[in-house]
Amino acid sequence: MSIQLIRYVLLAAIRDRMLWGVVAVSLLGTCLSIFSGSAAIIEQDQFVVTYIGGGVRLLSLIGLVLFVVFYTRRSFDARDVEFLLTRPISRVSFVVSHVLAFTALAFFAAVFLTILVLGFSQGEGLESGLALWSFGVFFEFVLVANTAYFFAMVLGSPVSAGLSSLGFYVLSRMMGGLLSIVHSYDVVDHFTIYKGLSWIMQAVAVIVPRLDLMVQTSWLIYGQVDLSDWLSVIAQGVVFLGLLMCATIFDLKRRQF
Repeated sequence: MSIQLIRYVLLAAIRDRMLWGVVAVSLLGTCLSIFSGSAAIIEQDQFVVTYIGGGVRLLSLIGLVLFVVFYTRRSFDARDVEFLLTRPISRVSFVVSHVLAFTALAFFAAVFLTILVLGFSQGEGLESGLALWSFGVFFEFVLVANTAYFFAMVLGSPVSAGLSSLGFYVLSRMMGGLLSIVHSYDVVDHFTIYKGLSWIMQAVAVIVPRLDLMVQTSWLIYGQVDLSDWLSVIAQGVVFLGLLMCATIFDLKRRQF
């Protein structure tokens, strides 16, 4: 791990006004959520919290993905990666430093989103649900940001890397619904073509995290969580982040500069 390299990435985020961009789109999303929630007949506060938790989270995540992808590709195109690797730093430390830097940016985005949600949360006994939801949002931001880093390292085009990262996020969020379709008796039993697709989907589910279980809006509304929910979020986040780091290190090690 290199403190100077982490500082270099964070300075790049400040130079690109990424942090201000996240704040701006978050405030804009909050205003739109308040406006949309006011149209509800009942439980307007719950609608506002739901809209903020979903819409602002998506906007912040897109901002993280765009910064990570374009920062990484710009570093390769300007040969900053080759220059940094000439310094006394190993390729493993290079990847780990970037992962920690992106984790710091994800932490900033998650904290700001939590403050916005906290300002509109109503009711007693929601503290545990909000805490777990915020923790899950942090891990979700970390995973998607480092997934974008992996795709930006592997793919030469920032557009394809960005689309791949967002596609991974959509697939991870939809995995619960897709698996429920796979285990549907009628579909698997009567349509042979779907049997092969169900096997493929179950294989993909092994390596794709269940982001739909990591961040649940019901935690914000009802606040009912238990220890298994915390363990599920931590286990998924740590395991998949480890896989991403290993894959990124492997790709960097096989490159010849």
